[in-house]
Amino acid sequence: MSLRSFSEPKTHFEIVPSGSPPSVDGLAISEPKYLQCSECGARVRIDGPEGHKTTIDNLPHDRDCPQRGVASRYYEERFVR
Repeated sequence: MSLRSFSEPKTHFEIVPSGSPPSVDGLAISEPKYLQCSECGARVRIDGPEGHKTTIDNLPHDRDCPQRGVASRYYEERFVR
């Protein structure tokens, strides 16, 4: 099984800034807070150094999202093959 790579030109994701003051979430207003799918809006929080690393593989896409099969090579090699 071969998944589509997150680096293909047809895949689109965005980094969403905090948008709130540090007193709300500990992040500056313009500091990255979420990794988001541009198709279905699925998002995961971008963790700091003390948390695990957030990747494209963690996005909980909608069932009908065209980017649901997008994954990193690491994920594919480790969990799919």
